Amino acid sequence: MNTTEKELFTRLVSFKGTDNDKLSELICDNATPSVLGQLFFNRMQGAAYNTLKCAELLNKTTREFRNSLEAAHVQNTIKNNSFYIGVKQVVEILAKCKDKYAMLKGAVLCGLYPAGCRISNDIDLLVRPKDVTIIGDTLHKAGFRQGSIKNGEFVPASRREIITSKMMRGETVPYILEVNLPYMRYLEVDINFSLDYKNSGERTVDKLLTRAEEVKIQGVNIPTLSDYDFFMHLCVHLYKEATTLPWIEMKRDMTLYKFSDIYMLTDMLTDFEVNKLFFEARCLGISDICAYAIIATSELFDLKNRYAVECAHEVLDGNEDILHKVISPSDKKTYMYMNEDISDRFFADNRATMLCEVVE
Repeated sequence: MNTTEKELFTRLVSFKGTDNDKLSELICDNATPSVLGQLFFNRMQGAAYNTLKCAELLNKTTREFRNSLEAAHVQNTIKNNSFYIGVKQVVEILAKCKDKYAMLKGAVLCGLYPAGCRISNDIDLLVRPKDVTIIGDTLHKAGFRQGSIKNGEFVPASRREIITSKMMRGETVPYILEVNLPYMRYLEVDINFSLDYKNSGERTVDKLLTRAEEVKIQGVNIPTLSDYDFFMHLCVHLYKEATTLPWIEMKRDMTLYKFSDIYMLTDMLTDFEVNKLFFEARCLGISDICAYAIIATSELFDLKNRYAVECAHEVLDGNEDILHKVISPSDKKTYMYMNEDISDRFFADNRATMLCEVVE
């Protein structure tokens, strides 16, 4: 992608608002197949359609570009309706376990975005390690089975896969139920009992769940984390995937919808709330991770909340290496990006080739 295509991409995904005059200048000559492909690859096609529709610029794109985005937006909207039927079903199934879990990420976020801009393929639960069995058994009694979807069909997990996932990944093998809803044949539930790849942080998980709250999204009363805890969890999740070598090798480290969540929520924060966020993050020892998420997001979106970005840079003062450091858990190696421009890295075809091992 050339420079103007990248600029158009950034403005299209910035659904909270961007310079419409500049967007109008860019859209005519730069709505290319490359831009369209990046939008779909990063799950931002619905947001791009919303941006163009709100700016009344849909008619300035080619028919193929416009129709592709519109069809995706319609599909997203229908899929989200199915998704929230699934969310309601899981909430009802786990009614007797109400204080033992919190729904994360998509279960809440899909209802906060403009319609058709955010989808989720699964329901993520945060659970204390001691409660994993009771949650799993409850889902199992309701018809869920552990496994994966391959070529559109359910494949049961082996006992070894179930045990390995618990021990090494801090999460269970997904629980899956065939529901046959529009654009959602299977409903998938992931149980997480750790905040990072090291299967650690039990005290932190307990603290987050102790102060969990309930919010009403799409007519469903959803047990979830408090506002600040929810934001911090998103930051930890984003950081884990963006800075861990296996995710980079799978090219799933910087899928933009994860940064989009930070973009949307950060732009909603007041200065007081930014200060409160970093206070809470310091208490949990993750202020640098939250700063990472906000700074990286500001490089990829037209983020208006400059105060949050300034605070994030202050938090990292003297520790900016965190923005460019990558770890390999399997062999305990550390790498650094040779290119410190986060936007350049995002648009790179293979970020793994941009890493250099740190020899101590």
